[in-house]
Amino acid sequence: MMQGRTSSRILTPLGLAVCLSLLGDLTLYTVLVTQLDEVGLSLAAVGVMLGINRLVRIPGNTLTGVLLDRWGRRRLFIFGMLLGVLSTASYGLARGFWPFLVSRLAWGIAWTCINVGGMVMVLDISTRSNRGRLTGIYNTWLQAGLALSPLVGGFLVDTISFRPAMLVCAGLTAIGLAVAVVALPETAQLAGGDTQQEPRPALRLDLRRRLNSISWRRTRGLLRGNRDLVATSLLLLITLFAGEGVALSTTSLLLQRHFGPAVVLGHLALGVATAGGILLALRSLLAGAVGPLAGHLSDAHTGRWPVIVGSLVIGAAGFGLLSFAASPATIVLGVILGAVSGGAALATLAAQMGDLTPPGREGVVMGLYATVGDVGSMAGPFLAFAMLSVVDLQWVYLLCTFGFLAGLGLIWRIHPSTRSTPVTCGQGDVLE
Repeated sequence: MMQGRTSSRILTPLGLAVCLSLLGDLTLYTVLVTQLDEVGLSLAAVGVMLGINRLVRIPGNTLTGVLLDRWGRRRLFIFGMLLGVLSTASYGLARGFWPFLVSRLAWGIAWTCINVGGMVMVLDISTRSNRGRLTGIYNTWLQAGLALSPLVGGFLVDTISFRPAMLVCAGLTAIGLAVAVVALPETAQLAGGDTQQEPRPALRLDLRRRLNSISWRRTRGLLRGNRDLVATSLLLLITLFAGEGVALSTTSLLLQRHFGPAVVLGHLALGVATAGGILLALRSLLAGAVGPLAGHLSDAHTGRWPVIVGSLVIGAAGFGLLSFAASPATIVLGVILGAVSGGAALATLAAQMGDLTPPGREGVVMGLYATVGDVGSMAGPFLAFAMLSVVDLQWVYLLCTFGFLAGLGLIWRIHPSTRSTPVTCGQGDVLE
């Protein structure tokens, strides 16, 4: 009971802060292409602005993980929230390519600290018996931010114009910062004593070279011989490539190609952008609802791998439907299946990574996890739109279907417990 109260006391301010931190970034994804004159950007520059933050995160995640293992969680998380407030406010003040680019680079650093720090905190307060449920709850807060931020930000931009709207978003993110400062404690000491088992050496003056060397050695050491850890990372890449990458970037295009500028439902006609936004909000909310349920199922009943296998099967079915969708109902069903797949996979894969994490390496492992996720979510739009220059959208969705099937094949090959009697393994163990 005491552990449950501790988890709730930490997850609530953590989740609220993460949710509010997303307002500025996701508002840009919704409206930036319509504000070119306001911000002084070309259409080509919009693609750079919406992607550059992820490029920063790819090398930064592991480095941030090393710092989290040495300096603790709270101070870096709060630094990320503070930088998130400043970068969001700067969207409303900056004009022109270079000032806006600096703002997006700052947000990339901010989200690295927020995201990796948040996931490490969840590992700190969880055990193998409740980790799936707690990571599911954390992902619910994250999905709530993904669903509500574009709607709130878009409404603000339509109501009070772009620049004041971004300052309001910064103010809301500042509320999340204040919540974290007041209510979020340091959690490293709650990791079952794990993070205290190894001393944290003092950093020397050659900080950058030392951290790069340490992060590479530790990542390589963790991956060598640990096929479960590698497989879990690859499955995350497949999941985010298809869901956060391809689905998020092509849903409105799918509607436009099938139904033209408006989707007609009885006597109601919705613009493609509006219909696409509703579908994506529905997807995020449904994924957030599924996460805790799937995580609890993997904690108490089935174990991790059966839930992960189920998420891949459902994902393959969802993208298979989208490949041959011809009606709004088929598209909605495909999106729903994709949401269920993504919600279940993200909760359970994060829990699986936590199960495999050696003591004192929470930051390094979740830095690796975040890096793989960023690669997948960034590669999805790039590859999808590159393919669209030579093939139909149907083939992009079929590629995602084949990706899920390849993930099933990977599990079948390296984890015999999915086709025989389940095997219990300890942290970091790989059983053949």
